[in-house]
Amino acid sequence: MIGASREPEIMRSRKSIKNGTLPTIARPPLSDWVSIGITTRNRWQDLSATLKRLAEAELGQLPIHIFDDGSDEPCPIPGTSLPLQLKLRRFSDSVGCVVRRNQLASDVKTKYLLSLDDDSYPVSGSLEAAVQFAETHSDVLCLSFPIYNPVARIHQTPSLGKQIYQVRSFTGCGHLMNLPHFWKVGGYREELVHQGEEMDLAARAIQEGFKCFHFPGFQIHHTPSNQGRSWHRMDYFGSRNNLLWNDWYVPGPIKFIQQTRTILARTLLGLRVRRFALFKGQLDALWAIHQLQRFRRPFSMELYRLWKELPVC
Repeated sequence: MIGASREPEIMRSRKSIKNGTLPTIARPPLSDWVSIGITTRNRWQDLSATLKRLAEAELGQLPIHIFDDGSDEPCPIPGTSLPLQLKLRRFSDSVGCVVRRNQLASDVKTKYLLSLDDDSYPVSGSLEAAVQFAETHSDVLCLSFPIYNPVARIHQTPSLGKQIYQVRSFTGCGHLMNLPHFWKVGGYREELVHQGEEMDLAARAIQEGFKCFHFPGFQIHHTPSNQGRSWHRMDYFGSRNNLLWNDWYVPGPIKFIQQTRTILARTLLGLRVRRFALFKGQLDALWAIHQLQRFRRPFSMELYRLWKELPVC
């Protein structure tokens, strides 16, 4: 069962201590600890399938916040016939997922946010165990989960083993965020607009003493489709925001080398796939770097080496 176990809390706590594992949360119920957050745009069919999966996972007791980023064709609220606690907010304009994720997080009243895409959903494992780990480790910013694409039959975020381990960042389509720590770090950087917000947040977090961990015991399926996705937008902001990250966080002595490598890699990719938004993103990054110098917080060389040694997710 993906949510909380039906075994009495005290008995499970005693068994945990006896077995040498962490005690579970005695109270309150999981719904007082965790909300689910989903941003969406023009993918009502995917969202409807995801909500059905959440009901099947017996997570209907958790508050589910859905923020629609200006869909072109408003549809009836999906999932209304399911045993779910839905809260839908629609916006007439589209400002991107980074802004909407901040707005959604500010709307949540629980300590933790299980953030999903409109086409991702949990399939196995214990969400309660994930919260339990976060509650017993005060430096946890975020838990990353193993993410599998059942359509392409590939792991987007594979687990490196069965143990929980620290990682560099996390994947947006399935993670558990400690919201008090999220806001202490400053939330997502809205100037990024689209893509790269997770790596940027994780970089600021580790500078403040917070960590991201990979939690293998909670499985996510992600079934991305091309519906509602703009490859031009993804290429553009992917290139732009990658160069911005280097400018903000790479230590001065090696920044030029890292930027040069990034530009060469993106240029070769653009020539190979013939998607020219990759070039435009890099050109516009040069202007954005000048305008956003106030965000520069370079790592020390020691911290940067530790960061690079961590697994990505």
